[in-house]
Amino acid sequence: MPRVTHVKAARKDNSVCKKGESYYWWKFRFGGKRYSLTRPRPSQLTQSAYYGTVRSLVEQIEDSNPEDNDEFVGLRDEILGGIEELGNDCQDGLSNMPESLQYSPTGELLQERIDACENAQSEIECIEEFDEEEPSEDDFDQECPDCDGTGDNPDYDEDDEDDEEECSTCSGTGEGVIKIEEFNVAQNEWQENLNTFIENAKEEMSSAVSECEV
Repeated sequence: MPRVTHVKAARKDNSVCKKGESYYWWKFRFGGKRYSLTRPRPSQLTQSAYYGTVRSLVEQIEDSNPEDNDEFVGLRDEILGGIEELGNDCQDGLSNMPESLQYSPTGELLQERIDACENAQSEIECIEEFDEEEPSEDDFDQECPDCDGTGDNPDYDEDDEDDEEECSTCSGTGEGVIKIEEFNVAQNEWQENLNTFIENAKEEMSSAVSECEV
């Protein structure tokens, strides 16, 4: 991996900044200098298409922020597709080599990468979806506790002219006040569990993809 140099103030304009601005530069053994306004990411510090793809997938996982299970599944499927495509490219490269070279160091490296991609796919596919159901207000008792949901005044006395037939607590609707505090607690707990699951799943995916860098 090439050494990255941070220049705090450019002495002259270059391809990414003007004189006086800060920038980063690095250089490969073959090829000219590379410039960036921000610190380069691992995927930028290689000339290998294979390594570049692996590192880009890891960065994609790290940068992602799924907010629900559907977004997580979309990310997982996208990473799986990237790994599968990378493995297929390696397989095509190996298959297109003369048979006499398929057992050479280059052929063996391609086979190692094919195996690594297959292992990564298997590990990622084993990550199950988040199956905890989100709490709903319907899960909490909304029935009026004073009239048991009937809407009628349980103490109604037809001989009392001032007595109301309707339940005064719910105004005859039969609905009680939602146990909002209990619902909020359950909702927050569910969200925390989802966030924990997603972070752990991202770490598992990132680790699985990183193992492909052989």
